[in-house]
Amino acid sequence: MKKLSTLVAIILIFATLLPFYFVRKHLIENERPKVETIAAYPKPDVAKIMFLGLNAFAADLLFARSQYYYGSHYVTDRTYPLLEQMVRVVLALNPSLEYAIPFGEAAISSMRTPDAIESANSLLRLGHELYPDDYYYVFNQGYNYFIYLNDMEKAYPLMYEGASMKTAPQKVIWLVNHVATMGGGYRLGYEYTKDRLEKTKDKNMHDQFEKELQHFANLLTLSEAAEEYYKRYGKSPDKELKELVRTRIVKEIPHGVYGGEYYYDEEDRIVKTTSQGDRQYGKKKEDEAKKKAGESGKEAEEKAAPKEETKTDK
Repeated sequence: MKKLSTLVAIILIFATLLPFYFVRKHLIENERPKVETIAAYPKPDVAKIMFLGLNAFAADLLFARSQYYYGSHYVTDRTYPLLEQMVRVVLALNPSLEYAIPFGEAAISSMRTPDAIESANSLLRLGHELYPDDYYYVFNQGYNYFIYLNDMEKAYPLMYEGASMKTAPQKVIWLVNHVATMGGGYRLGYEYTKDRLEKTKDKNMHDQFEKELQHFANLLTLSEAAEEYYKRYGKSPDKELKELVRTRIVKEIPHGVYGGEYYYDEEDRIVKTTSQGDRQYGKKKEDEAKKKAGESGKEAEEKAAPKEETKTDK
């Protein structure tokens, strides 16, 4: 009986190993297709069950794999369609690997397409769920919308929300307002700054917000005046906005709150300021004046120079 049991066990072992032998032989003789697929990575909830308590170890391995995946694609096509799923699985297995989120978000957003930005922001939303007190995960969603898609309608509320969180450095709110100025989101900047002004109890912050509110009010008023000028005359005002005063659309061009000059940007069809926009505007203006003066001087010299008499044969 014992011999019979041993014989059956041996037969079962061979029956089990035989398919593996042929599969291995086939893989050796035939090149394996190198196809990456999302199916190779389990859903986050499933991953927590699969690794039987070795979640932290598995998360480290998968994060290392995600770095290799990023590096291999960075030197080839620079697209990372599986990276979001990888990072989600890593975080499901070990939420303490917080640095996986900035890594994945930065890599994905570098593709600069609308779908990529939504994928990157999806990771930031996950980060906000896991770490609700960290302003970074809210603020950077808005920053991505601004810097990659130039979508101020989506960008400003998120950046403002992040900058308003307790963990946000104080200087971040000024960066938000700077972005609003650069992006032409004057109405948004005005409304949010007004809200901030009404809520603040700090005297110094109150003074700062009053200045910021006036900054946006000036830009908004002058941009609307420039648009009114365009509707009336079918053309843009001059860059220095003198036409707005001459036509009495505005009484005067106000002084820049932060010491800059207001000017009309023909391309964007809005008024900007040199204090938070084209920082080279003043130098360009000076160079243009010098060039114009030089050309005028040259013309004057040419006119003043005596003309040579032409000799004619008599």
